Amino acid sequence: MSPKTPVQNEQIRAESKHRIMEAAFKLIATNGYESTSIAMIAKTAGVSKGLLYNYFESKEALVKALVLGAMQEGDKLLVELVDSNPKTMLKNIFQWFFKEMRERPDHWKLMTELTFKIEKFDFVHEIVSSKMTEYVGFMEALLVQMGYQNANSEARVVAAILDGIAFHALMMMDEYPLADMEAYLIKKYCE
Repeated sequence: MSPKTPVQNEQIRAESKHRIMEAAFKLIATNGYESTSIAMIAKTAGVSKGLLYNYFESKEALVKALVLGAMQEGDKLLVELVDSNPKTMLKNIFQWFFKEMRERPDHWKLMTELTFKIEKFDFVHEIVSSKMTEYVGFMEALLVQMGYQNANSEARVVAAILDGIAFHALMMMDEYPLADMEAYLIKKYCE
């Protein structure tokens, strides 16, 4: 057996790190932060605890990587939704949000879990506050283009509506009328 090349070693490291993050994501979303141990994460990822600690110095560092990854993913998706027409752009955002709620409820469970523990994680507070300010500002700019007089307050209302829908959908699961709410928001703001 020949030794692995640096490229192969890097690919193995990337795959291991990805498996660890996926395992942590699923376990914390399902069981909660406190009920998920490093040992559980390592076992689910199929790695040793020692290898896990090579990538993440603590469970908190792992959670920080998950939050930063989710925020970066959101930023990339926002770029893909861009449209020169503000109503079309807002419609794209609503459609993306509802698609996410249907297809990735575990992602939103994790984000909700961390949000409710925001006082435990200073970094979550900093990241979420910064991103929320950025997203509300983005939404405000769209609403200004659409002619809203008090666009900042309206942007905060839209953000609160989406947060409330996410919370209700996670609690009620399949019983929550996601399609109806999507149609309602699109009609209210985009037509």
